[in-house]
Amino acid sequence: MRTSGSDAPKVIFFGIFVAVLIFVFLQAVKVIDAGEVGVKLRLGKVSEEELYPGVHFVIPGIERIVVFSTRVEKIDMTAARGNPITALSVEGLPVRLDVTVLYRIVPEKADVIYKTYGVNYADKVIVPIVREAVRNVIARYRIEDLYSTKRAELQKRIYDAVRSRLKEANIEVVDVLLRNVALPSKVIEKIEEKLRAKEEAEKMKFVIEKEKLEAERKITEARGIAESNRIISDSLSDRYLQWYYLQTLKKLSEGPNNTFIITPYDNKLIPMLNLEKGK
Repeated sequence: MRTSGSDAPKVIFFGIFVAVLIFVFLQAVKVIDAGEVGVKLRLGKVSEEELYPGVHFVIPGIERIVVFSTRVEKIDMTAARGNPITALSVEGLPVRLDVTVLYRIVPEKADVIYKTYGVNYADKVIVPIVREAVRNVIARYRIEDLYSTKRAELQKRIYDAVRSRLKEANIEVVDVLLRNVALPSKVIEKIEEKLRAKEEAEKMKFVIEKEKLEAERKITEARGIAESNRIISDSLSDRYLQWYYLQTLKKLSEGPNNTFIITPYDNKLIPMLNLEKGK
């Protein structure tokens, strides 16, 4: 069947019409994936109702959807990225810190975040708040505490400060990682020298304490021996000594190798010996 010349414009028009309908339909359909939330704008006005994963329709040219991620995101403020955080200790000495922040937005507050900060909320609110919180926390610490003993406490305080501040901005802080604390080399040398001196002092204190305890032990032992000797001395009467002496002579006389025993005695110490065996 052949199309007449008068029907050709109609076919072309119909094809264009169908193409426009398809284009409009594609523009009207918006798919929000899992881990995302949408904010609908109608003629520039922000809708207070968030759009969650699924298929949504908008009026092309009148409405549009801004999509935010609800997944855990990461911001690195490190020397490797060229944006570490610099702060001053309580003594006014400089410290450079590498910090990583793990965060996500509160999905039901996506409209508020968009109205307040826009799509670049991370650069506008998270980074400045983290830097300020870190500097405020560092200002409470001595430089030597930052170098050695209070790293875990420092990280927790930074986390608490950042979480509290960003909660007000409808951003949930998952974790704050303190990856490195860099001090000036001269400061490190001074701290290490001080730590070595402290270690030597503790070692010497231990040695002195040990010697003191040993001296006390010897004194106690000597007192015990002296008391023991006193008790023994008080218990040794003349009669007991005579009896013990005679018992000793008896044991000697009963020995297999003894023929006779010569012993000194006086009128108070009479030896009673039986040297005749087998009777």
